[in-house]
Amino acid sequence: MAKRFYPDFFNDVFGPIMQPGSSGSFAGTSRVGRVAHHTIKSSLLRAKISFNPSDNRHLRHLGNMMDDRGYLGGLQNFATDDVRLFDAHKLAREKGISYEFTALPEENGYPGGVQFDLVGKNGDTSQLVGQSVGGGMIMIYEVNGFPIHWQADTFGLLIHDAEGRYAERVSSLNDRFREHYVAHKELKNKQGERGYFIEFSVAIPDHNLVSVFAEEDFLLLPALLPVVTTLNRKPQLFQTVDEWIKISQERNQSFVQTAIDYERDFSGWSETEIIAYFEKIADILDHQIHALERLGYDNVPDTPMLPIYGRLWNRYKHKSHALVDSLTSRIMDYAYSTNAKIPGVVIVPGPMGTGGGYLYSALEAVREARGFSHEKLVEGLIVAAGLGAIAFTHAHASGESGCVGESGVCCAMASGAVTWMAGGTGKQVQHAASMALQANIGIPCDPIPGGLEFPCLTRTVRAAVTAPMYADMALSGVDPLIPYHEVLFAIEKNRQENQKAVSGPLCGVNCTLTAQKCALFLKDEVMGDKFKYTAPAL
Repeated sequence: MAKRFYPDFFNDVFGPIMQPGSSGSFAGTSRVGRVAHHTIKSSLLRAKISFNPSDNRHLRHLGNMMDDRGYLGGLQNFATDDVRLFDAHKLAREKGISYEFTALPEENGYPGGVQFDLVGKNGDTSQLVGQSVGGGMIMIYEVNGFPIHWQADTFGLLIHDAEGRYAERVSSLNDRFREHYVAHKELKNKQGERGYFIEFSVAIPDHNLVSVFAEEDFLLLPALLPVVTTLNRKPQLFQTVDEWIKISQERNQSFVQTAIDYERDFSGWSETEIIAYFEKIADILDHQIHALERLGYDNVPDTPMLPIYGRLWNRYKHKSHALVDSLTSRIMDYAYSTNAKIPGVVIVPGPMGTGGGYLYSALEAVREARGFSHEKLVEGLIVAAGLGAIAFTHAHASGESGCVGESGVCCAMASGAVTWMAGGTGKQVQHAASMALQANIGIPCDPIPGGLEFPCLTRTVRAAVTAPMYADMALSGVDPLIPYHEVLFAIEKNRQENQKAVSGPLCGVNCTLTAQKCALFLKDEVMGDKFKYTAPAL
């Protein structure tokens, strides 16, 4: 039976739990680096992190989304929620690790694939080619020349069988752990030597392997996704809101219960475990949106890459009478706290890095203003997760689709969730999400390198504050005509036919002279000496 993949609430939509930043550029890169960490046996001595010549944009804009710290922190085995990621350069240098970010002399055969060439302190070496593919998800293409094509969704065991003597031992191992067995590939590396890549749903203890294989012939690679793949995964329960509504009616159960069933079919978790994980997400997001109030607006420092815009908003509100209404004002309080990206204040994406916080800003402000229960808010998160899973099913819910794939999907998820919290039906949830998504079509993903979070700030705050508006429109009976999934089809078609316009180095405001000056600021002042470091000889 083959592995079954489709978008999941906790792997794709609300995931990963991480330090504040971009899920693709910070969490995803750290996950790739962390897998690379496990490919050498001794402590890391030297690392070369190389990009394809065709991916010169990545190298040129390195550091804009903290991807440099992600790669380097992952190499030091820092998880996505480890605050030490922010000090990855400093800590690597203290450990005597030499590193370099550079370009490959020629393409490695994997567009967007980043190559790690590592040397350990005992002289052992390894090579990995992998990529952050958006939303914290990754793809590991090769390890030591073996094409494993693995997503860190299982516990991986790579066996190098240069002498061809391990076939029976591999078969015996699979039988011994058949309860946790997931997949098995027989491979050849670039030298034509045989190897095996076996995937399990639990970690195989090292002591079970050293008596079977020579220590230098195997590598254990960790599962990094919260929901590990098993062969018990059921087919995707629904792919559209219409199907979601129909199944709810057929089973004579609530819209929310059907969403819980979706996650249960994917993860195999119990309903209690699923609700507990949503409660964990809610607790993290609640802490995030209140962080500036809790820490004090004047106590959180600006950085060269990000001023604390919430401080300006707070001072303005206390000196003047804000033009917006009280609900919008409260959503903005929370959205600015989300934007602050305070090290140590853990976040949950949804879909982009800080999207969960922007979404939750709308949900919590509405809950407070209308007196809804905490249980109703959690139901809103579950509805948002269902809408997010549908978005990931039909489109790239990432900057590849333009900002509609990020702040647009976030706005759709929030709008549908608020609609449900306010007593809306499944059909009204769909109407709100469709309207929010339609309003965001055509907006490019054009973060200015070194541009102090612009134009992202304008769009993410707007996503949060407009969610109640689309909910009100849907609750009032407005029908947007186009089902939610069809709007997603339009987004995907636009991505395929107009790629340079929706995402690229010169799309949107990045074509301006000021944006190009910001890119120079990033390269010269922010990154400076961070592209290469050579540790002093001992």
